Amino acid sequence: MKHSTFVRLALALGILLSLGLLPASAQCDGDVIELEFMNWWGAAREALMDTLIGHFEAENPCVRIINQVQPWDNRAELLATAAASSNPPGIIMTTRPETYNFAINGLIIPIDAFVEAEGTDLSVFYEGEIGIQYWNGELYGLPMPTAGGLTSLYIYNREMLADAGFDPDSPPQTWQELEEMSAAITEADAMGIEVMGAPLHAGDSNFVSWLYTNNGKYVSDDGRTLLYNSPEGVETLEWMVNFTNNINQGPENVIDFFQDTSFTQGDHPWYDGTQAFLPINTSFFGHFNNNAPDHYAAADRWGVMLRPYNGDNPDAGNAGVTGYGFSGGWAYTIPAAHPPEMQAAAYKFAEFIGVHPLGGCAFLFAQSRPSPVQACNENQAYYDVNPYWSVVLEGLATDTSVPITPVQGQLAEILNNQIQEAMFGMKSAEDALNDAAAAGQALLDEFWAEFDADNM
Repeated sequence: MKHSTFVRLALALGILLSLGLLPASAQCDGDVIELEFMNWWGAAREALMDTLIGHFEAENPCVRIINQVQPWDNRAELLATAAASSNPPGIIMTTRPETYNFAINGLIIPIDAFVEAEGTDLSVFYEGEIGIQYWNGELYGLPMPTAGGLTSLYIYNREMLADAGFDPDSPPQTWQELEEMSAAITEADAMGIEVMGAPLHAGDSNFVSWLYTNNGKYVSDDGRTLLYNSPEGVETLEWMVNFTNNINQGPENVIDFFQDTSFTQGDHPWYDGTQAFLPINTSFFGHFNNNAPDHYAAADRWGVMLRPYNGDNPDAGNAGVTGYGFSGGWAYTIPAAHPPEMQAAAYKFAEFIGVHPLGGCAFLFAQSRPSPVQACNENQAYYDVNPYWSVVLEGLATDTSVPITPVQGQLAEILNNQIQEAMFGMKSAEDALNDAAAAGQALLDEFWAEFDADNM
C-alpha cells in the first residue's frame, strides 16, 4: 500500500477518534462468524482496540470480533490452557516464544496459504519484524506492535542534567558517561535512594540488553550454542554489578526505590522528578502523554537518547535487542482446532491488524508508538506529536534480532537466577554466567536433538 494512502487514512482515523465516529457497517448476506479475540491490550488501549475492531467489522460485516482483554496475572497459565483447549479463542495474541511452542505442538496453523490467497504484501514490514514470525520455514503470524524499540531507547530528564552541571543537549552515549552523570545525580546511601540517576536492574533481559551494547551475543545465529558467557558477557555483568553497588548502593536499594510504583498508572519516580534516566520501550510515549500531558508537552524538560554502549570497547556501539524475551515479537495466531471458515475469518482480522492503515497503523499512531509497517512510520504527524521521533526511528534501526527456540522461557529462567546471584554478591560474574551457560546448553542440546530426530 502506498505511503500517501497510509498517511491519509491514519489522519482520517485521528479525526474519527476525536469525534467518536465510526464508519457505517455494511450488511452481512450470510451467517455471521464470531471470533473471540484473546489479547492483552488493556488500560487506555482497550478503547483503541474497540475502535480498530469497529473499522474491521465495517469492512467485514460477516465477522464479529469479541474483544476479550485478559489480566496479566497468571498470563502464561491462562494462555497455555486456552490454546490447548478443544474450543480455544478464535485468534490469540502471542509472544514469539509462545508462537514457536504452539507451532511445534500443532496448536496453531501456519498462515502462508492465507498470505498467498489474499495477496498480502509482506514487504511492507521491516524485515526484522516479519522475520521473527517464522518457525522452521513457515509463517505463523503477522506482527503488531513492533518487536523493536524495546531495549534501544532511554528517556532522560534534561533539568536534572543541567542542575548537575551537564549539557542537556548531550546525554550520555557510553557506559562511562552514564556512570559519571549518574554518580553526580544520585542521592543514595545504605538506607535507600532519594534521587536516582539510572537503574541497572537485575535480571536476564536487562543483562542481554546491555550485552549487545558491548558487542556480545546471546546465542549463535543458528540458535544452537549459547554465547553469553564470553569475555564481553563477563565484562558486561561485572559492570552492572559494580554500577549498582557503587552508585545505587546495592540491588536492594533499586528494588525499594521502585516498590509499589507503576509507570503506566502515573505513579513512578519519573513523574516526580527523582529519576534522571529511564529505559523505555515504544509504549512509553502514550503512557507519558496520558498520565502527564503537560509534562509531555514540555519537550524542553525531557529528551530521548539511545542506550549507551561500552566506550572502552572499540567494537561496541548502540544496539537494541528484539525477540529475546516475554515482551518481544507479538503476533496474532490462529488455533488449529477451528474449522477452515473460522480460520479464514481469523486471518482476515490478523491481516487487518497487521497491514491495514486503520488497523495496527492507526492503533499504534494513537499511542505515539511506531509500527512494524515501514510506511506508517513515515507519517509526518508522528513528528508533530513526538519531538524525538527521529531518535525513536534511529533506535529501531539499531535493533538486532536474537534467535530463540521454544525452550527460551526455561533458558531465560536459568540465566535470570544466575544473574540474581551475581548481582546480590553470591557468585562472581564469570562463575554465574558459566553456570548458567552449562545448564542452559544442556537444555538447548536436548531440544535440538529431539527436534532434529522428529524432522529427519
